[in-house]
Amino acid sequence: MHNILIRIIVSLFLLGGVHLAAFADQKKPELEPTMAEYQEWLKKNGHKKKVNPPPLVVEKNPVMRSARRDEIVTRKDLMVPATPDDFLENEPVMESPPVPFKQSRDVMVQSAPPYPASSSESNEAFKAMLQQNVPLTPQQVVKLRQMIDTSQRAAAIPANIPPKPVSSTLMVNLAPGATPPAIRLAQGYITSLVFVDSTGSPWPIASYDIGDPKKITPQWDGKSNILLIQAMSPYGDSDLIIRLIGLPTPITLQLVAGQRVVDYRTDIHVSGIGPNSKDIPTGVGLPGSANQLLLSVLDGVPPPGSKQLTVRGGDCLAWLLGDKMYLRTRFTVLSPGWIGTMVSPDGMHAYEIQQSSSVLISQYGSPVELKIEGF
Repeated sequence: MHNILIRIIVSLFLLGGVHLAAFADQKKPELEPTMAEYQEWLKKNGHKKKVNPPPLVVEKNPVMRSARRDEIVTRKDLMVPATPDDFLENEPVMESPPVPFKQSRDVMVQSAPPYPASSSESNEAFKAMLQQNVPLTPQQVVKLRQMIDTSQRAAAIPANIPPKPVSSTLMVNLAPGATPPAIRLAQGYITSLVFVDSTGSPWPIASYDIGDPKKITPQWDGKSNILLIQAMSPYGDSDLIIRLIGLPTPITLQLVAGQRVVDYRTDIHVSGIGPNSKDIPTGVGLPGSANQLLLSVLDGVPPPGSKQLTVRGGDCLAWLLGDKMYLRTRFTVLSPGWIGTMVSPDGMHAYEIQQSSSVLISQYGSPVELKIEGF
C-alpha cells in the first residue's frame, strides 16, 4: 500500500513538469493588437460593421506654429506629434498673423473655466453692476475726455492779452525830492533787478525790505547784485528799499503790478564807484542832461530826432544828433575823446562824441578804425 502511494505522487509530479514546460514554450501575447486583428475579433464576435478609428483633425493650410518640441505641428495631410526632424536649424519658422482685437477678447472669454449656465438673477446683478461702475459707453468716454481737454485749454487762456516783455536801463537819482523809478510787474512773470555802478561793475546788495510781502515776493541769494521779484496778485502797488554795500543812501523803487508791459530785466545804474569796480573812468564826467540819451542808446533805442549812420569796419551802431554822435558798441573808443559814456552789466558801451568820419576803437586789444558814413 505504501509503495502504491509513492508511485502515484511521482506520476503527478512528472505530469506537472510536462505542463509547465509546455506553458513556458508558448509565445507571449502582443500587448497592442493590430487593426487587422481588431477587425477579425469583431467579426468573430458577431459585429459585421467595420469600425474605423476616430478621424484626426487636419487643417486645410498646415502651419508650423512654434519651434517648441512639445507642441503639435501639421505636416502634409496628417497631424502627428513633432519629431526632432521637424525643427531643423535651416528650416524657416512661419508665424501666424496677429489676432484681431475682438477675436482676442473672445478667445480670452472662452478660455474661462466651465460654469453652469447663468440665471436670470445673476444676469440682472451683472447688468446692475455694469450700470453702476461703467455707466458710459466707449463713445461717451471719448467725448468726455475731449470736453475735459477743451475746458483745460480754455482755463489756460488768460483773461487779457499777455503783457509785453521788455528789458530796460534805469539811472537812479539819489537826490532829495527825486521821484523813485517804477518797476512794472505781472503775475506769473519774474523780474530781475541788476545793480551796477557808473563803470558797469556789479554793486552787491547788502539788504532789502518790501512794503507788502503778500503782494510781492522777492528772492535773493544773499551775496550777489541781482534781486528777483514776482507779483503774487494780478493788481496792486508796493515799494522796495535796497541797501547796497558801501552806499550810505538807500535806493527806493516803486513796484506796480497789472501793467500792459512787464520788465523782464532792469539794469539799475547807481552814480558812484562800487566796491567791485576795476575800470575807473578818467576825463570829463557825463553831463546831467545827457544821461537819458545815453540810457536810450545803451538799450538800443535811437535818440529822438537823430539820424542813423552807416558804420564800416566793426560791430557798432551810430546816430547823429546835431553836431554830436552817439555810438553803441562792445569795444572801447580810443579816439576821438568821448564826452560821456555808460556801460551795461553785459559789457555794452554807449558813447557821446563829437561828429567824426573816423573812430579808433580797441577790439580785443588791437586798434581798429571804424569808418562813419551817411552824414
